[in-house]
Amino acid sequence: MSKISELIKEKCPNGVEYIYLNELVSIKTGKLNANAMLENGKYMFFTCDAKPYKIDKYAFDGEAILVSGNGSQVGHINYYFGKFNAYQRTYVLMNFNKITGKYLYHFLNAYLRKYIDKNSKKGSVPYITLPMLTKFKVAVPPIEVQEEIVRILDKFSELEAELEAELEAELEVRKKEYQYWLGKLIDRNKNLHTIGELFEFKNGINKSKECFGTGNQIINYTDVYKNNKITKEMVKGLVEINTNDLERYSCNRGDVFFTRTSETREEVGFASVLINDMDDSVFSGFLLRARPITELLIPEYCAYCFSSPKIRRNIISSANFTTRATVTGPILSRIKIYVPNKTEQKKIVNILDKFDKLINNISEGIPAEIEARRKQYEYYRNKLLNFMELKNE
Repeated sequence: MSKISELIKEKCPNGVEYIYLNELVSIKTGKLNANAMLENGKYMFFTCDAKPYKIDKYAFDGEAILVSGNGSQVGHINYYFGKFNAYQRTYVLMNFNKITGKYLYHFLNAYLRKYIDKNSKKGSVPYITLPMLTKFKVAVPPIEVQEEIVRILDKFSELEAELEAELEAELEVRKKEYQYWLGKLIDRNKNLHTIGELFEFKNGINKSKECFGTGNQIINYTDVYKNNKITKEMVKGLVEINTNDLERYSCNRGDVFFTRTSETREEVGFASVLINDMDDSVFSGFLLRARPITELLIPEYCAYCFSSPKIRRNIISSANFTTRATVTGPILSRIKIYVPNKTEQKKIVNILDKFDKLINNISEGIPAEIEARRKQYEYYRNKLLNFMELKNE
C-alpha cells in the first residue's frame, strides 16, 4: 500500500470536510490598472493574463495564490511567495488557515475552472464574482495528507514539465517557421487594399445577463480569441433574441469577427473568420463584425491575413488605450492588406494550413502530444484530490 493510501486510511478513513474558500483564506483584489506594468520593474505584477509582468512597487508580501478574475484567461492560477502587486480584477488569496498554500493551489487547478464554467453569468466574456469565489468548496484533509499530496504532485508535475518543455521547444521552432511564412506570403507591398474597401463593420449585440444560457447561438469573444476559423459546431454560447436581433446581427460565411477590447494592446483586435453559414445566430457586443462588400477574398485566406506579423503590428499600434485597449471599425478600415487573386489565395491557404495543423491541431501534431501529457497529469492529480465528503452525524 502506498504512503498516501496509508495516511488516508489512518487520518481520514471516513472522508474529509469540505469548507468554503473564504473560511480558509483571505480574499482581496489588486488595485492597479493593467497599464501599470513596466518592462524592468523590480516586483512581480499579476494581471488577468496567464503570465505575470513586472512593476516598481509592491502591495502584497508573503505566500499567495493569484486567480485571474475575467477575460480570456479567467480562472488561471499562479502560486507565488514574496513581494508582488496585482491588477484590480485579479483575486489575491493569502493567510492560509487549515490548509497549505501549495495544496490549495493544486486543488484550485483541478476544480475551479469547472466551477467557473458552471456558475458564471452566461455573458460574452466569462468572469468570477467575489460571492462566487467565496462559495467555492475545498476538500480539506489533515495537513499530513495535504503535504504528501503536494509532494507527489510536485514531483509528477516536475517530470511532466520536463517532457512538455521538450515538446514546447519543438513547437516554438515550428511557430517561428509558421510566422516566417505567414509574413513572407502575406506581408507584401503590392495589390494592397484598405480593409474599409473590402468590408463594412458593425458592433455586436448587447443583452442583459439573464438573456444568456438559452436560445440561439451567439459567437462570443473567446470563440474569436482562441481560433482563426469558426464553424457552427464550435460555438457553444446561447442567447435569447428576437427577429430584429437576427436581422441586425446575423452571421454569414466569410464574416470576419474582431475582438474589440482587451486588457493589453497585444491582445486586442484578434480576428476569426466564419467558414460556414450560421442561420439564426448572432454575435457578441465584445466583437466587431466585418462583412465582405466585394468578392475579392476567400474566407480561408482571411483566416490568415489578419494574423500576419505586419497586420498585427498595425492593429496594435492603431488601437486606442486608456484603461483598456480598444479597436473600432474606422480604425481597422484604414489598415491595408495584401489581396492576391483567388488562385494565389488558395495556394497560400494550402501552405499555411499545413503549418497550422502542426502547431494548433489538438487531435494531431505537437499540440496533441502536449495535450496527452497534460491529460495524464490531470487524471492522477484529480484522482488524488477526489475525497469523499465527511458526513455530519
